[in-house]
Amino acid sequence: MAAITSEALFPGFCCECGRLFKMPQNLPGGLGSVAADLPFNVLMGRCLCPACVEQFRAVSAPLCSHCGQPFVSPQGPDHVCGQCSEHPFRFQSARAVGLYEGGLRSVIHQLKYHGRDQLAAPLGRLLWQTLIHYWEPCRFDRVVPIPLHPRRLRERGFNQAHLLIRQWPAIAAAAGLPMPSDWIDNRLLKRHKETLPQTGLKKVQRETNMHHAFCLEPNRCIRNERILLVDDVMTTGTTADSCALTLLCAGAAEVRVLTLARAVL
Repeated sequence: MAAITSEALFPGFCCECGRLFKMPQNLPGGLGSVAADLPFNVLMGRCLCPACVEQFRAVSAPLCSHCGQPFVSPQGPDHVCGQCSEHPFRFQSARAVGLYEGGLRSVIHQLKYHGRDQLAAPLGRLLWQTLIHYWEPCRFDRVVPIPLHPRRLRERGFNQAHLLIRQWPAIAAAAGLPMPSDWIDNRLLKRHKETLPQTGLKKVQRETNMHHAFCLEPNRCIRNERILLVDDVMTTGTTADSCALTLLCAGAAEVRVLTLARAVL
């Protein structure tokens, strides 16, 4: 009776379709199972109903070996896409967890625009799993969340990119990969230019919008460092490219990009 009452009082509410659903019991939590590669439906089982969680589409091969954009055809190896061949980004490569649609998009919106910061931990876990799938974490000297403009940060109260990675040092330590105390660097990059939303802008407009939008914190030295930029969504890649240019001009050896979602263009 107690279990029935509990389910009746605290049903799940799907972030995507809005339906109530019976939440799975005993979902893994904390850092005790960091070695396990937990799938999307397990990590998101408390905020998406079974029907919506199954609609998740991971970004998988074949994809552009540079920008990470998945190809329409499921056949063939990874290779550089046409856009990157003609106009390559400054960052060395970019990868993402899943496509920016359906349940993943709704969960990201709940985190960013509705302040549901409890979603940051499972989403950050998804990011971590994607990181170790493509790269060795110790490859990077510094992990940098793409910053918000100070006015936007005051309005929202948090930078979602930083929330997503703030548990990474603990996850790394639990997995036997202790990182330096300054591995997560939330202050290195500053967004000193308030930009327009990139959605709907043409290529030249996007580049103009992001021109000189970022700078380094004064008196910081990153010469020869390998840096991982992290954000929630990559749409056109112009924002990450602008950050990468700032870091490379300051002496960084390489810049790579990791995001939760990749927009379907």
